[in-house]
Amino acid sequence: MKNIFIILLLSASTLVFANPVWVQYDFKVDSSQNAAKIVEATDKLMSANFTKKNFKGSLHLNAWIANGNSEATHSYAVLQPSLAEHEKWMNALQASSTGQEFYDVLNSNSTPVFQRVNSFIQTFGNPSNEDVYWIVHKFVAQPSDLEDIVESHKDMDERIKADFPGQFGLSSVMFGSNQDVTHLLTVGYSSMAELEAWEDSVATNGPVQHFLEEMDDMVTWTGSDVLFNARVYDSASDLEQFVTKDFED
Repeated sequence: MKNIFIILLLSASTLVFANPVWVQYDFKVDSSQNAAKIVEATDKLMSANFTKKNFKGSLHLNAWIANGNSEATHSYAVLQPSLAEHEKWMNALQASSTGQEFYDVLNSNSTPVFQRVNSFIQTFGNPSNEDVYWIVHKFVAQPSDLEDIVESHKDMDERIKADFPGQFGLSSVMFGSNQDVTHLLTVGYSSMAELEAWEDSVATNGPVQHFLEEMDDMVTWTGSDVLFNARVYDSASDLEQFVTKDFED
């Protein structure tokens, strides 16, 4: 799995991107015993002095609730201030005994399924570290439509902000994608009950329906997945800092 990261980062090493990035790493775990070993190894990695010294982002260990025909049962989301910072972290991790110990456990207890590098464009709603349930809407759009897509998100944000309990964010896919997705709309909630209540209201919510009508003219929706943040490691920086792009120097 670590070799996949190397390939992606070498491909991007000559490019400069202004936005924070999040690296998605899907993998399959065949048993609860293997999952427990990975959780333990991740806990150990993220509490190590090496990590405290070298890692500037945050890490989410996720469990997929529904993700279509994908074989993945879990994923890591690595939230970083920049692609350069992520490359720096990966180089240090791969050269360390701490990293090797972690990879040994991960590779012997899981099977890699998918990987993607995403650039975070903008947040909307109410950014909160308390949101741990996420819907990931995937779509295909042309670069020429991005400005209008962002404006549609802003307009909906203004019209629903008095009622919407969660947060939503727009990301573009940088690497590791295919023709089925160019952008992601991620919607976060603090609980499954909150998610269910809002999603049940969407069909009769005027501003949301107006947003969807505008989006349908600009994008092709290609699927929606649901996940839960089983573990969040954010002692270096947290979700709110990531989505608001407010990182400490």
